[in-house]
Amino acid sequence: MRWLASLLLSTTAALRSQQCSTQRLTPLRGVFDALTGSGETFSDAETLPGRWRLSFALPALDRRATVIAEFADEIGFEPPQGSLRLVGEDGTCSDAGSWQLSEDPDDKRDGLWIWGLFEEPLYPFLLVSLDSEKIGLPEGGRLALRLGHKSRPNEGEQLLSSGSVAARRKENYNADLFGLSSAALDEDTTIGTVSIQPVLR
Repeated sequence: MRWLASLLLSTTAALRSQQCSTQRLTPLRGVFDALTGSGETFSDAETLPGRWRLSFALPALDRRATVIAEFADEIGFEPPQGSLRLVGEDGTCSDAGSWQLSEDPDDKRDGLWIWGLFEEPLYPFLLVSLDSEKIGLPEGGRLALRLGHKSRPNEGEQLLSSGSVAARRKENYNADLFGLSSAALDEDTTIGTVSIQPVLR
C-alpha cells in the first residue's frame, strides 16, 4: 500500500506543478480572474464597440464641437480601459486621449469593485481624458469627461449616456509642513456638457 500512496502523492504534485506553470503563462486579467479562475472577463470582448458621436456644448468658453470617436481596448486591464481615437473625415484615426470605466470617482468608500469578485462589475461611469486641441481649443490643455455607462442596458437604452466636461489642470501642493516635498493633483473646473450617440454605419 505504501507504493500506492507514494504514486498518488507524486501524481498530485505533478498536477499541481503543471497548474502553476499554466497560471504563470497566463497574463494577469484582474482580481476577478485570480479568484475565480475564469478565462472570460469584462475586458475579453470589445467593451465599447462601434463609433460614437460626441457633441460638446461649452458655454463657459462659448464653443461647440462635434467629433466621431472610437474606444480602443487595452486587453488585460480591470477596470476596462484604453485609448480614445478620433475619426477624421477621410476615415483615418488618431489618438486623442484615454478612457476608463469607473465607479463614482467622488465616492472614496469601498465601492462597487467588491462585486467584481462574484459577478460582472457594473462600472456606472466612463471617464475620458481628452487633448483640448482635438476639439478646436488651445493646445496644451486637457479635458476630463464623465459620461454614464450601463454594462447591461435594457431594451431601448444606450450603452453610454451624456455627461459633464471639465477643464483639468495640475496643481502643486506641499506634502509636508516644511515644504520639502510636493504633490501634483488634478483640479477640474466644469465648463460644459457632452452628449453621445452611436454612429450607424
